[in-house]
Amino acid sequence: MKTIREYVEARILSLDDLKGALQLAMRLEFATIPPYLCAQWSVQNDPDRTEGVLHRIVSQEMGHFALAGNLLAAVGGRPSIAHADFLPSYPLSELPGGIPQELPVDLKPLRREQLAVFMQIEYPEFPPIALQAELPPATIGAFYDTIIATFQAVKPDIDQDAHAVELPATNPIRTVADAIDTIDRIKSEGEGTQGSPEEPSGDGAGHAHYYLFKELYVQKRLVKVGEKWSFSGSPVTLPDVYDFGSSQARPNPSAEFNRTLKQLLIDLETCWTNGAPPNVAAMFRLQMIGRDLIKRGIRPEFRWDDGSA
Repeated sequence: MKTIREYVEARILSLDDLKGALQLAMRLEFATIPPYLCAQWSVQNDPDRTEGVLHRIVSQEMGHFALAGNLLAAVGGRPSIAHADFLPSYPLSELPGGIPQELPVDLKPLRREQLAVFMQIEYPEFPPIALQAELPPATIGAFYDTIIATFQAVKPDIDQDAHAVELPATNPIRTVADAIDTIDRIKSEGEGTQGSPEEPSGDGAGHAHYYLFKELYVQKRLVKVGEKWSFSGSPVTLPDVYDFGSSQARPNPSAEFNRTLKQLLIDLETCWTNGAPPNVAAMFRLQMIGRDLIKRGIRPEFRWDDGSA
């Protein structure tokens, strides 16, 4: 699989490379979900409703993952997620596609050091930073910009009958304009619209993930003071959390969790291959099992079930 830098340096992608880039986008979006879920599930006493913030972010990341699959199916590709190699092996020193991470991305409770990791993942990359090099930097934002440029320039045929994962926030892709709007949405919900990391554009009604994580990190709300944004609003109290770690117990306490995850990925891939509806019950079951493991001090593995206990 090509790296994000290789896709970015190509600027405009062939149809085969566009399909490869969208499959990589699925891997990239999915890689953030287990760390964010473990942080959400670790929340215990929660005076400022931090779990709700994490729930919103996780829900959007799941939507981004599904939308990337819908985009891939719409251009004639076939999302491939129902296999062991699709699942990341944490901790990660780089995100899928070769995006290096100075702070390892791991499955840990919601503490300030983990929030620093999340801010690193979602850090905005906007001009003039991108203009300092002859080619755009190999960032997640530049990667999505390359995909947008390809849809604009190539205008690939869109399969009107392509199967899609259809949930309240994930729609089928029926036109090139749908595709471009979808990628813009994925990008803006993650790192935000153009502006410095301390001054997001817009009215602040729905901050992007980076800013939501930073509010928790600095424990202050992001507010607009005059014409400037600053983290100087009301204080935020971080929740108490359950601590957890990997378990060597036998039988494996994560076995049921892994089986449920495997079936969920199989069912999701089937949505794109034959139009089956999403298995929402499996999603809730995975959440229930994951929360229970963390309350017992056990880190959910997020591994493909190979049949061993």
